Amino acid sequence: MTGTKYETDVHVYDSGRTGPTTVVIGGIHGNEPSGYRAATQIASWRVKRGELVVIPRANEVAIGQNSRYNDNGDLNRQFPPRSGDPRTPLARAIWKEVVKYDPDWVFDLHSARGIYKSGDGSVGQAMFPTWTSPARSFGERVVGDLNEAFGLTGTPAYRMGNTLDADRDMLMHRVAGLLDVPGFLCETTRKGTTTSEQIRWHLYCVEHAMNQYGQPRGIPKPPFEFDAGMVWLDDYWKTFTVDNRYSHPAIVAPALSHAGDDPAHARITGLTGNTFDARVEEWAYLNDLHLEERAGFVMANPGVYAAEGGNAIEVGRKHVNHEWHSVSFDTAFDSTPVLFAMPQSTVGDDPIIARIQNASRDGFQFRVQEEDAGHENEYHYDEMVSWMAFEPGRDSLGSHDYEAKRVTADDSWTHVDFSRSYQRPVFLADVMSYNGWNSVTVRWKNLTSSGVDFLLEEEQSDDSETGHAEETVSYLTIDG
Repeated sequence: MTGTKYETDVHVYDSGRTGPTTVVIGGIHGNEPSGYRAATQIASWRVKRGELVVIPRANEVAIGQNSRYNDNGDLNRQFPPRSGDPRTPLARAIWKEVVKYDPDWVFDLHSARGIYKSGDGSVGQAMFPTWTSPARSFGERVVGDLNEAFGLTGTPAYRMGNTLDADRDMLMHRVAGLLDVPGFLCETTRKGTTTSEQIRWHLYCVEHAMNQYGQPRGIPKPPFEFDAGMVWLDDYWKTFTVDNRYSHPAIVAPALSHAGDDPAHARITGLTGNTFDARVEEWAYLNDLHLEERAGFVMANPGVYAAEGGNAIEVGRKHVNHEWHSVSFDTAFDSTPVLFAMPQSTVGDDPIIARIQNASRDGFQFRVQEEDAGHENEYHYDEMVSWMAFEPGRDSLGSHDYEAKRVTADDSWTHVDFSRSYQRPVFLADVMSYNGWNSVTVRWKNLTSSGVDFLLEEEQSDDSETGHAEETVSYLTIDG
């Protein structure tokens, strides 16, 4: 309706990633401010996948007059549900926009003067689903969780309304009858509530439903550009070259194979844009001569990323020493991520590893740790330590399938079966808890396309025993 008094904005956000298209409409009735004010907030949302299309103020004339009607009557009675064109120019323009974006889900936001099924004949506090599955089942979960979240009980509690089955001349009935896609006519009540409360309920309903069908809010993260591989190491420094070039690289390679029995770990230094130096480092009480071992590594720039399926990945690096340092994630992980940390410098001469504790969905703590002997007076210079956090589960990075998981393990060999087969498995593992204070690393053997064995390995600088408390072990397996 450009150039007319009905002109209004259509907000379109395309995440650039495959996913559902959601259309949200507010302001069909100008005297129902919670609908168009909530839709105005939704117009600023970003989604991690798919497309979000919002017409927040569909009926500008009615909104300007704070009226249910515009010059042509009730806009929401102008949409024949099964055939024919909408009856007014504005109704036709709105429908043209809806059809243009080929929606997978549609929401129409309203408010009512009363309470649904209270005897006053009103429709407030209800979600009315289209007849297309899974609208009703998703709506029932929304209603139940909304009532619990906002403490709504008794008469003002939300309910599921009757099914919109294309028998009335309303926008959402036409969505059901002609498009046959799931969606909701969302109604709050103006009776005994504030507009602010109604807006919060609308926002909750839309976001909760979108989460269920796989379109969470959030700024889409860039793809994860990385190098991963398995390298052969011994006690001499070797230089390795990767395919990509990084501006300020982070790298993790925290777990060694188990060819040699002496406790050891990988040590990395000398990172450039596309190279790094690495070797096997034994603890100071040993002779630092070691058989050739294998280690899996991942190298990337710090930042927040997303895998193909949307799983979050965050990479960072920080100067830390022997004291615990805290990290707060920039991304919103759904649960505690799978964590890896590793020194990438050699400022101090003493052998060190990185240790992690207090991991949660919000962040973690880490430090460098020397061998157990003399731990009462432990001190170490600041080292640059890289860390990587992966949303738990299976996903892919381009053509590389991967899985990131947490398991519990101790000083006995533990076998893990991968959830899929990997032709060229790159394997990383780390200790991401601090149940035992002794210096400990992960060692592995028998890596195949379908599984691996690993254990927690203590060193013996302070005493001869190697028993270790059960720890949370993170592992990442990726097709190299």
